[in-house]
Amino acid sequence: MNYLFSNLKVGIVIPAYNEEFNIGNTLNQIPKNISSQLNVIVVDDGSSDNTIEVASSYNVTLLKHPLNRGNGAATKTGLEYCRDNDLDITVILDADGQHDPKYISHFIKPILDNGTDFVIGNRFKYHYDMEPKRKLCSKLMTAFYFVFLRKKVADPTNGYRALSAKILKELEFESEYSLTQEMLYKIIPSYKYEQLPIKVNPRTQGHSFISIKHYLVKIVLLFLKFYIFPKVKKITHTLMSDEFRRRVKTYYLKT
Repeated sequence: MNYLFSNLKVGIVIPAYNEEFNIGNTLNQIPKNISSQLNVIVVDDGSSDNTIEVASSYNVTLLKHPLNRGNGAATKTGLEYCRDNDLDITVILDADGQHDPKYISHFIKPILDNGTDFVIGNRFKYHYDMEPKRKLCSKLMTAFYFVFLRKKVADPTNGYRALSAKILKELEFESEYSLTQEMLYKIIPSYKYEQLPIKVNPRTQGHSFISIKHYLVKIVLLFLKFYIFPKVKKITHTLMSDEFRRRVKTYYLKT
């Protein structure tokens, strides 16, 4: 077989929660010619259906959470696996079939050819029929990053992404719910990134488990934790003990 990226160690991280009707189709569509060292990592996030049984019938690395911890936690587990196994590039792909695997090579190329460290998909370059409240949330996040970080991100809630080994080695991610936004907070100010126009598929089975209200609350906490807290570091060090600061970030600003 002629591989697109011969001998490149590529990880495809697929967090999955109750996706028994979608995960098989997603895995079937992943191109076989990406690399001779392609590693597809499915992270089951405590599913109560047959997601594990379906995924295990494919040639994948299957990681399991005994309890449901959230999409961010499952993604983080997959990223840690890729870091610990020295994979060159990691692509994050949803299990529900909305992220078309045909774009995987397009996410990889900028990291190989342009010295890019992070690639994020942009669904709005093409027509994308997003639910109004979700679209509002996305546009608010776009405005936030431009105002506070002076960076443009057209589709900040899009989970289709690729990361270099450099990022996985240099950054530690903490969030178990709002990981997608923590990534942007930590990556876009200091690393080269690109935005890739993509088209998404409609979800054919099941539904999203993300609560917009809960998500927005987590974003506010994330803003306090990773933007405000570092800005007032001198004050917090003066007024708070290291242990109290750790407790505030870990428990009161849990993201």
